[in-house]
Amino acid sequence: MQKQSSFEQTGGKLYLVPTPIGNLEDITIRAKKVLQNADYIACEDTRTSGVLLKAIGVHNKLLSFHKYNSEARAPELVKMMQEGAVIAEISDAGMPVISDPGFILVQACIEAQVPVVPLPGPSAFATAVIASGFDAQPMTYYGFLPRKASEQRPYFEQMNQFQGTSIFYEAPHRLRKTVANMAKIFAPDRQICLARELTKVHEEFLRGNLEEINDYFQDHDPRGEYVVLVSPAAEKTQTISWPDLFEQVDQLVATGNSKKDAIKAVAKQAGISKNQLYDRYHERQA
Repeated sequence: MQKQSSFEQTGGKLYLVPTPIGNLEDITIRAKKVLQNADYIACEDTRTSGVLLKAIGVHNKLLSFHKYNSEARAPELVKMMQEGAVIAEISDAGMPVISDPGFILVQACIEAQVPVVPLPGPSAFATAVIASGFDAQPMTYYGFLPRKASEQRPYFEQMNQFQGTSIFYEAPHRLRKTVANMAKIFAPDRQICLARELTKVHEEFLRGNLEEINDYFQDHDPRGEYVVLVSPAAEKTQTISWPDLFEQVDQLVATGNSKKDAIKAVAKQAGISKNQLYDRYHERQA
């Protein structure tokens, strides 16, 4: 067991400092003070972080710490803290550790018994969920999903059954394809919220059912970084019996319906995506 008293420690320590996700005015008084007083600031991109630090009068303290050098750099930073240095770790935007390599440094500090002091502050997924209109209790945050449709599918199937809000990030050049992949799993009327450019001048929320949003992006190009939120599943989606649905399809086919029409009818009755039932039905026959 390890016990840490954050405010009783002297000497070296690691501060985890959230930074604004867009609007620089969202920096907190405490975060500004910690960054000004730290001996060094570990950051993902010195150019990106330099804009914020210049605005608050901080110079010549930056150390590069990103996903490509984190494994090698973490022991070096821990050694500096063991020798008395105070280091603040920041991400390009938002909370350190959240979709950020900071957890590697945190783990190294805990192992070396270097105090880790977290500060509260901005987070894109938390900012998005409170304006989404969806219940935030419970919720699951997935970060960035895999790029391939086949690798996204298990995540979407899990979200489809989850009776809470599901949240993930997506880049603009992948958003259209990802929404199309979602349409193969979720029912067309599943409520979705997309938040983009949060706290910036072009901040925008797109709310509607999945079919509407999928159609929207056929004619509109995604712009900016997106937070994608999926509404909680209705209770009935928790009790899907795929063998029963397959049997219903077979019965309709036996009475003269085409497989396509049978699958569409059964999916509508079950409140699920016809594409999802189509894929499952044909996987069973493969």
